[in-house]
Amino acid sequence: MKPARREDSGLTLIELLITMVLMGVVSTLVVGAVSQAGRVLIRTDDEATGLADAKVVMDRLGRDIREARSAVCDGAAWDPTCTSHLQVWIDANSDYVEEPTEIITWQLVQDADLQHYDVVRIVGSGAGGTPQTTHIQASSLIVDAIFSYDGGAASAATAHEIDISLTYDSKLDLGSRERTAVFSARLRNKG
Repeated sequence: MKPARREDSGLTLIELLITMVLMGVVSTLVVGAVSQAGRVLIRTDDEATGLADAKVVMDRLGRDIREARSAVCDGAAWDPTCTSHLQVWIDANSDYVEEPTEIITWQLVQDADLQHYDVVRIVGSGAGGTPQTTHIQASSLIVDAIFSYDGGAASAATAHEIDISLTYDSKLDLGSRERTAVFSARLRNKG
């Protein structure tokens, strides 16, 4: 004899509530994991972008310093000690005479967001101090740059080594925190 079959008329309220609770827990875990992955991606992208741009600036800046005969300081009113901008004399024609067209100036120009700076390399100066060529080396990335000479003890004119500290963060308050890249370059052609 067969046991009497009970009619299966659907889910009970308890089964439905248990299913909803389990789906809620699984959904919360999935959303949390996706959110965390997004934050990691933003941080990684921020650090990679900042480091790549800082490396380009440091490579080019280091090359200019190594090729320079001397560091010079124009005593600009906004930076009389040349700690926020750097000027070097690269004797392009090897005549040992400093000419205005052989002065390379590295400085920061404030970006439109008022938090970052563009790193600008200015080659020479024409009549009235007008730059001959200006190139932006990095855009909207640098937060600060500090130049010191021979470990901070010397002036630009007597320096044999220049220490550079670049603070960068490609996206302020998003992703990673500010990072600082520090390096030193020696003037190989010091006259």
